[in-house]
Amino acid sequence: MTGPDDDASLARIEATRRVLRSALAKCAERGGATAEELAIAALYAAFDIAEQHAGPEAGAVEWLRTGCDTLERGIMEGVPRRG
Repeated sequence: MTGPDDDASLARIEATRRVLRSALAKCAERGGATAEELAIAALYAAFDIAEQHAGPEAGAVEWLRTGCDTLERGIMEGVPRRG
């Protein structure tokens, strides 16, 4: 995972999040996708990308779990969210 002090990486991550949120909003607006459908689609897309980074199947799932653990730890510690 990207370290919290890697400003250039965090900026790229935030820019990508903005693009993805915009795309999801368009799917809801134009295609009628529900919030649940959008969340599932985003999760599967994240898995597809994680496979490119962490390897197929279980490797990608474990990498995503680490990401979720990192998100949860930040929430529990009150770390401000970007975006």
